[in-house]
Amino acid sequence: MKTLKFKTSAVCGGCVANIGKSLNEIVKPEAWSIDVNSKDKVLTIETDKEAAEIIHQVEKAGYKAEQI
Repeated sequence: MKTLKFKTSAVCGGCVANIGKSLNEIVKPEAWSIDVNSKDKVLTIETDKEAAEIIHQVEKAGYKAEQI
């Protein structure tokens, strides 16, 4: 298991909920969090998945993600 971090385009709790629905398809809900108070709206996730797969899930929800 590794910890990955991504800069996202989430801006509010609604954005987090939408991204969460998509992420929850591939990881457990307790495996990720988004800090909407940080400048880069950082998504932190504990996973064995590849970064590209996480980015795909965020983009599927209609948001941008970039690994940091």
